[in-house]
Amino acid sequence: MNTLYETYKDHPLYGRRVLHILSPVRWKSRRFLHHLDANYKVMDKTVNWLPMCHHYILVPPYNSIPNDRDNVTLIKFPYAGSVLFNRGYFNSKEFLNVIDFTKMDIDFIFNHQPELMYSVMNAVQTDRYGGSVDNFLFFHWVDSKQSKPSGDFPDGFMRQLEAINMSTKTYFHCDSSLDYLKSNFEKECAFSGINENYVKDKISYMPLSPDKFPEPHSFKLPDKKILVFNHRWNKTTGITKLASYTKDLSDEYLIWFTDRNANKPKAGKPVSEVFKDHKCSIHVEGLSREQYRYLIENCHATLCFVDKYMTWNLAVQDGVYLQKPTFVYEHSVQHHVLGKDYPWYFTDKKGFIKLLEDLDNVPFDKPSISWELPGHDDKFRQNLYDGMIECIDNKRIRDSKDAPKWLWHILKGNGYKKHLLYNTHPNLYLSNVWEYLRLWCLDKGVKDDPLSKYTKMFVPDEVRDELEKLVDGIDLHESKLNPKFITDENNFW
Repeated sequence: MNTLYETYKDHPLYGRRVLHILSPVRWKSRRFLHHLDANYKVMDKTVNWLPMCHHYILVPPYNSIPNDRDNVTLIKFPYAGSVLFNRGYFNSKEFLNVIDFTKMDIDFIFNHQPELMYSVMNAVQTDRYGGSVDNFLFFHWVDSKQSKPSGDFPDGFMRQLEAINMSTKTYFHCDSSLDYLKSNFEKECAFSGINENYVKDKISYMPLSPDKFPEPHSFKLPDKKILVFNHRWNKTTGITKLASYTKDLSDEYLIWFTDRNANKPKAGKPVSEVFKDHKCSIHVEGLSREQYRYLIENCHATLCFVDKYMTWNLAVQDGVYLQKPTFVYEHSVQHHVLGKDYPWYFTDKKGFIKLLEDLDNVPFDKPSISWELPGHDDKFRQNLYDGMIECIDNKRIRDSKDAPKWLWHILKGNGYKKHLLYNTHPNLYLSNVWEYLRLWCLDKGVKDDPLSKYTKMFVPDEVRDELEKLVDGIDLHESKLNPKFITDENNFW
């Protein structure tokens, strides 16, 4: 038996199958830039935390995602290719072309675009499947007045509430996400509000730690006191306050903007125009991850001015993680990210300037700090495990006259779902019973191989004798069912 089985055979999630719906936001023409996409990285964390499961990931057709994990099946799927369009468009017909429920099963749907939840489940149930599926939502943003790209953009929060209503578990970064949802009802609309107690029963949390850094790659830096603004160039990241608070800095300072689009924003003014009257220097340049680490480790300080909409912040943690002074405009969400007692908060220009002055008095060229970040990923991982295991424990197992027949074939080594259906349901019409037959088998001690693309069940040696008793008296060689054994995964018709 393989090493994965020996390691995880007793894990309650061994052999469970997860379908991942992405929220792809980083594109270059039609190519998906997964390595730059924060939403993709969250999904990838969940895959890495669940090596005992098989993962079906719907990925954009043009990508460079490594296909090097035996328990992962990448399935090309035509996402809309637009941050805004993706919130309302799901190609259900193509979904049913690439997902075949006569061959595969899904225990969990991990949906990173909650607005699509109805469309996803509508597609799944069109193929008479989904009654046993648990829907997990991951909120990377919340539709609200504060987060809209413009005031004229249509409200989408009801789709998000609809998704929560359909979900088994809903993962927010912190409580602020629910507060933003509730804020939509401050204006008059056709709905009276949120059933807060019902929603809170479904909520769990997905706090995020910063990505690990590769070894630094050195390059020539300006002979200045470099202040790194490692956030996107837009209104919600506090660029108005940034410009105001740094206006009087001397020319010994340089503000480095890591968002390469800061000089060509789609809306608003570019950096060069906003900072044209500043005495300090400015520099806009995106870097590789290796160079970015070197910049942070050799800068004077990093800056975070987010003062409006925010449900989480990864970039603010980079400087702290690399032990560099990080000046942070105090925001309630930062208390979740960094802790309430983080010592380098500021609330006004006077406080910001004092932090800079205090740092200038430190008698060394490359100031450093020591602040331990909370173990966000550990918390998220445990919350994910707890949610999934709770679903398994609460699953209702249905008896069926066909379940022992499945078990009989599995004991004979004929465990692929398609082959089981060939013998027990030779007409292969779609049925919402099939998913429950598998669950009955798993409940009795059968295992589903997470290294197989298709549902492939087998009986561990330690429970074989016990399961043999459940099929005592059954001999399908003498039945009217087709007794043909097909055990080759590639022999699917």
